[in-house]
Amino acid sequence: MTSPKHREARRAGARRDARGDRRQRGVALIIAVVAITILTVVATEFAYNTRVDLQLAANQRDEVQAMYMARSGVALSRLLLRFQKQVDQTPIPNVGDLLKQFTGGGTAAGGQQPASSLNIQLWKLARVDCHMLKGLVPAGGAEGEDDEASAAPALHEDEDDEASTELSLAPAKRSFGSFSGCFLATISDEEEKLNLHRLNAGSGDALPTAMRLTDLLEDKRFEFLFSREDANRVRVDPREVIIHIKDWVDEDKMKSGLDFTSAVGPFVGGFADEGSPYSRYEPRYEPKNARFDSLDELYRVHGVNDRFMAAFRDRITVYPDVNSKPNVNTDDPMMMYMAIRSAADPARPDPRLNDPVFVQELISRIRAARAFSFFGTSVADFVSAIESAGIAVNPQLKANVAGNRLLGDKSTTFTIKSVGEAGSVQKTITAVVRLDDALGKLLYWREE
Repeated sequence: MTSPKHREARRAGARRDARGDRRQRGVALIIAVVAITILTVVATEFAYNTRVDLQLAANQRDEVQAMYMARSGVALSRLLLRFQKQVDQTPIPNVGDLLKQFTGGGTAAGGQQPASSLNIQLWKLARVDCHMLKGLVPAGGAEGEDDEASAAPALHEDEDDEASTELSLAPAKRSFGSFSGCFLATISDEEEKLNLHRLNAGSGDALPTAMRLTDLLEDKRFEFLFSREDANRVRVDPREVIIHIKDWVDEDKMKSGLDFTSAVGPFVGGFADEGSPYSRYEPRYEPKNARFDSLDELYRVHGVNDRFMAAFRDRITVYPDVNSKPNVNTDDPMMMYMAIRSAADPARPDPRLNDPVFVQELISRIRAARAFSFFGTSVADFVSAIESAGIAVNPQLKANVAGNRLLGDKSTTFTIKSVGEAGSVQKTITAVVRLDDALGKLLYWREE
């Protein structure tokens, strides 16, 4: 028989074993909790990274689709402008001569009148978007379903409840080719603006352009633009900016002067260095002495800043040919006023052209002469509207309306801005083209 001491020792050992077992079970529980926590964090991170990678892949897919949709808008716009050139070159015989031929009256004594051409602006009439191409490019389905089937709303029937049939209309997705999305392209005429390259043309072309640019920059509404220094501590007046623009594109290295009374042209040669204003910049640089490659290059000209471009970006251009004439079919009241000033006789200035009320009435009269916005006004009709208001017209313009060097009614240089959309991604392409025998010569291209 065991003694009490031995029994007490066994009970103490059993208690120690129980405490050891409990400690082991507690460590195992802690290890299990830590392991589960780590696995949960790893699984959550993996799931998050998977969702992020999937979204990145979807965004990249949409980005590519949006970019090529924007390209499609540019291509379709260039095709439309190709048709526009064909319309501009389509001759229309004189209506009076046609009536005489049908009635047997013969031709007038003065001979047959020269044929004119259509003056319909297709690029204003048509809306260039993915819906315009819907009939040309079928919606590509996996089983070759037609456009009507793909565009029709889907009907869904709830089979679980036979008593009540639930019909829902699924919205039809815009379809272009084999994927959904759309694009929208807008076309604007560059020759409705003031061509800065004409400042470097001959005196016959530089004088009216310099005068109109002076009228534009010296307008009282833009006086605040030249009233204080810019971020580079540069302050110039409007005529200094015109001189700097001309010196940037001319071939000499001497600073020009502006004199509208000179017989040799508005710009006269000087003796100062035209590059001296640029020596204060860091790093310093020299004038280009060549054509502008884009309108953004105008920022490098001394005196041109963000305020200047915000006010005049939509009214000046550098893309048309140096011999191009400003188009009278502009919708901008300021540019229409510039066209009126170009048509008026500089030798007999009319003080009413300085009256905003009279100018607004004259602009309204010119706009009323057009039946629709997409029907352009010919130079002859534009001159007639000005003459009917009692304004003396420039003799050079009146004597040779068709071959004048001051104004035109047809253009060959256009800006295309195409926005492509796929999913939640948008891509924008800005292109400038000049019409030729193909789809137009590309002058500028920018992707955003």
